[in-house]
Amino acid sequence: MDPLETIARVPRRPPRVDLAITALLLVWAVIEALAASGPGLLWQRVAFAVGVTLPLVLRRRAPVTVMAVLIGVLMVRIALVPGQEDSTFPFPSLLVATFSVALHTRGRAVAVATGFAPVLTMLALFPLGYYQGPMSIGQTFILGFFVAGAWVAGWLVRLRADRAAAAPADSARLAEEAAAARSDSARLAEEAVAAERAPIARELHDVVAHSLSIVAVQAGAAEELTALDPGSARAHIAAARRTAREALTEMRHVLDVQREGGPEAAPALAPQPTLERVADLVDEVFAAGLPVRLVTDGERGTVPAGVDLAGFRIVQEALTNVRRHAGAAETRVRIGYGDRWIEVEIRNAAGAPGTRAAARTAGAGRGLVGMRERVRLYGGTVTAGPDGDGFAVHARLPREPQ
Repeated sequence: MDPLETIARVPRRPPRVDLAITALLLVWAVIEALAASGPGLLWQRVAFAVGVTLPLVLRRRAPVTVMAVLIGVLMVRIALVPGQEDSTFPFPSLLVATFSVALHTRGRAVAVATGFAPVLTMLALFPLGYYQGPMSIGQTFILGFFVAGAWVAGWLVRLRADRAAAAPADSARLAEEAAAARSDSARLAEEAVAAERAPIARELHDVVAHSLSIVAVQAGAAEELTALDPGSARAHIAAARRTAREALTEMRHVLDVQREGGPEAAPALAPQPTLERVADLVDEVFAAGLPVRLVTDGERGTVPAGVDLAGFRIVQEALTNVRRHAGAAETRVRIGYGDRWIEVEIRNAAGAPGTRAAARTAGAGRGLVGMRERVRLYGGTVTAGPDGDGFAVHARLPREPQ
């Protein structure tokens, strides 16, 4: 235990240190009483020495009472045994009592008020004739200095003991806060995992949905042409194989960049698709039987990587929806590079019967939801819905993501 905490403890019985302090002060007071020539008789001086020292045994349990007893004994001495005192007592006992009042009194206001009692008492001794007077300014300063020093020392020990007593409670509170922080960390980790899964799912959906639809179209064309035109059938099979290989490469790229240490492996991976690759995408879809054409306006300039990828995925998803819901409908893809915005527009004419109704429900799937999430991520806008007899998707992406 900290020594200061030991001093501040209030045990049931007076500790040895208090008995020792009281005994030393008692011996000192008795020696002065025996050595002094007056006032009063010898037994009176000894009784006074005992009266202003022995109560200090209870200084911890009843500090204010001990202070009152010391002052009361002093007043009785002045009243019954008039004359000037040659000894130092009761000043040493009052200093110990002052220290105890500051340290052990429960109420702080009482501790402060009682701290003035020794000063007022000692100042009153000179007019009462206890010491040879009058009292000088120097004596007043010395008196105030020692009494204030004793009170401040007791108060500082008290503050130190209070902080030590509050330490276990603070430790418990910190433990609770740490447990709450761990719980919050676990929750945030779960939210982070969920937030990480969303873009992975979106990327995989865009890659798989588009690529598998191309592979299905190419495989169907090859199946029909196997007997009639083997050369064309082989070309369709080669296109399907190439599309599948590219899809696998993109899927590996999407998954690898999510792994720990992905950035170190990034140089070995293929780059993410950009709006510049829309021309290849259009050629691929056209080869699969969708009559589509690309129109590009404005200067490309510098396009942030995220915006570039979002624009490509929007075109990819829209063309996939055209094949799924409108069949071989004529389609136009337009990319307009402006100073502040990049506009991506995909419009298709009416397809087979029932195409318009199907197009109206297309937005309920994951594809159009993914479009909206991508565009919102970068501070853009997107609209998708019927356009005349066909369907149109229009997205605006800022050059500087917000």
